[in-house]
Amino acid sequence: MQVPRSKLVFVESPEASKRLPKQRAGYLYPILSWGPNNQVAGLKEVLALGRLLKRTVIVHDIINHYDEQQQVTLEGGQLALGPDTTMPFDLVFDFDHLSRHQSVVRQSELLSKSGGWDGVLDAVVHFDDAFLPQIKNAIALNVTDDGADYVKFPAFNCSKGELAAMVKKLERYKYVGVIVYEHVVQSAGHGVKLYMTGDACHDEFLQVTAQLTKSKQIIQLAKDFREKRLGNQSYIAVHIRPYPDKCLYVWRHPELKADEKMAKKMCKNPRLIKVFVGQTLHAMKTKLVDGLFVMSYPSIRDRITELYGTKGLKPVFFDEDDLEAAIGYKSVSLLGMVEEEIALEAKIFIGTSYSSMTGIISQERFAHGVWPGNSKAFTKTT
Repeated sequence: MQVPRSKLVFVESPEASKRLPKQRAGYLYPILSWGPNNQVAGLKEVLALGRLLKRTVIVHDIINHYDEQQQVTLEGGQLALGPDTTMPFDLVFDFDHLSRHQSVVRQSELLSKSGGWDGVLDAVVHFDDAFLPQIKNAIALNVTDDGADYVKFPAFNCSKGELAAMVKKLERYKYVGVIVYEHVVQSAGHGVKLYMTGDACHDEFLQVTAQLTKSKQIIQLAKDFREKRLGNQSYIAVHIRPYPDKCLYVWRHPELKADEKMAKKMCKNPRLIKVFVGQTLHAMKTKLVDGLFVMSYPSIRDRITELYGTKGLKPVFFDEDDLEAAIGYKSVSLLGMVEEEIALEAKIFIGTSYSSMTGIISQERFAHGVWPGNSKAFTKTT
């Protein structure tokens, strides 16, 4: 289907002069799934739903990627929160900017002595029983479902009737958890439609994308990187994500590069390693850009550098050492958040279709006025 060009131009809703007040209907607490960018996609779904249900959304820390967490336990088996396990919301996002566009509150504010909440949910909304185990992520953040009613909304399509029914069914609950990932907005983490469709949840999701901006600290880190490492020249940003995680083994062991059977067995995008250099070079020549910014797991950067070197390309990476110098510690999860901000201003972006990070970057570029045609994914990777 050919989308009219007029629909591809995004118009952001106006900002209020100050933080918006709490909503009388109550609160939504996002219960999020999988890695950091999957969680961000789910958070945006709950923020969109909060606007439509006229409820205040409780924002909280983002849990780090599972292979980064150090499962430190305190007395009683409680997970110890800190740089190894979570990213503070205010370190990643600009709360003040978001709060001028919709009613939000920090979890820490509500759990303070004056906040009046004990961290116990009155109800938990869910859409798919397979996601029920994700309640563990709320518990890890010191929120509990003890005694909560579980309310299921199967096959939710965000129609006016469904939204009205949800309002009615939840009206007796003040604090409502929402277990969500691509249940409120189809393909929220991977390939959401980058144009206004008329679907209320989808269109509010795009508004949220424009208003859930990175923190001033991350924006400054990205600005410094563009000036010092990219020389403020035009650049392409590429996100190279062998998928799933076990596919990284193939990339880390060049001696296996001829073993296509192993690659096909371990990777959902086994041909990515064969096509990314050529497609990057073609885009750079077509768009007349000089700089090459690459996002990837640190463990495969040497391999990527080697492969780009065969065509005379010199990739530039944002390093964990740069992050540690600015923040005080290393974190692959937080590294990715800075990389996304750097990718935002690239002349062209090429990502990996399986990746939620690629999905988030494409969404953010569209919501900040970048023409959708300048945000793509590597092709012929399977």
